[in-house]
Amino acid sequence: MEIEESNFSNISKNSNDSNQLVLDILKIDSLIRINNIYEEKNFKFQFCLDYNPEDVQEQDENTDYPKYISEIKYNSFNYLGILSKKFIKEIHGYKTFNNGDEYFGQWKQDKKNGHGIYFYKNEDKEGDSLFNQIYLGEFENNIKSGEGIYFNIKKFADDKKDGVPTPLEFTVAMGNFVNDNFLEGLVVRIEEGHKRIYKGKIIEGKKNDQKGEIYEDENRIFIGALKNNIMIEGRIIILNRGVKEEGYYFYKNGKDGKGDIEFDYNKEGFNDAHYIKKLKDLNNKVQCSDLHDLFINVMKIRESCNDEDRFEYMKNLNYDIDIKQDLKEQYGKYFLL
Repeated sequence: MEIEESNFSNISKNSNDSNQLVLDILKIDSLIRINNIYEEKNFKFQFCLDYNPEDVQEQDENTDYPKYISEIKYNSFNYLGILSKKFIKEIHGYKTFNNGDEYFGQWKQDKKNGHGIYFYKNEDKEGDSLFNQIYLGEFENNIKSGEGIYFNIKKFADDKKDGVPTPLEFTVAMGNFVNDNFLEGLVVRIEEGHKRIYKGKIIEGKKNDQKGEIYEDENRIFIGALKNNIMIEGRIIILNRGVKEEGYYFYKNGKDGKGDIEFDYNKEGFNDAHYIKKLKDLNNKVQCSDLHDLFINVMKIRESCNDEDRFEYMKNLNYDIDIKQDLKEQYGKYFLL
């Protein structure tokens, strides 16, 4: 029963913007009051939310409240979303970074905070842009923190669905992220028609858990200890048409699991029926088609932020309801397994 080599640590890249953009806040504000909108080649601004310019004297001038819906394209600076009166990113927005990465989601005081989608830019052999790595989930102070799903797509199908490439071979990590690293949850790998699911902890990018679980296709189960992606000891169950065909306990007697393998066919303490049922439940709930659809829906959000009506799309967007809730309904079930 092979354990795939996967690394989910430090998957973020440097996405800081070095170029500074200076705008005349008073000029923009005064022109919006006259024309209801300020627009030129690279900039577009409008008052956002329930902000009423007539009430400005009643506002606390020291409070940097959300004020503008904006679209800015200036050199490599590209932002679409809400800005505060001091031009700080707030509430929600879509940002393209210097390295080509993109982020769509919630902001607080110019930092990624809350729920969002981060697209990691790659290029294929022809130099075309690809986004085969995507993180969908929670952020805190610019880093992945909380519940999330990370896609790492190895191969796309030749056909497309709704104009979006369909993942063919991929790995998905879904669970708990802390300090940009995936720590615990499910790792699903689809490759050459086979599905492998790991449930457990990830330490330094590798499977390390005294009570890990691995479900391979619909006929093999492992429950036991893993260290650095290697099965050290535990129970293996082999099924034939969904019914237990063989079950045995093994352990490696050498240091770090590099010694001889010894078997114990009579060792008790494992409820094979429980794990056989769990295998069936996981295979029913973690469907490739659902993961395909989730990826496609995420990419369609990105397309909406890049089409001709992107300003209207963002202006009319209630992020918490329209996007976050819709995606939660799609992927939230994976955190309840």
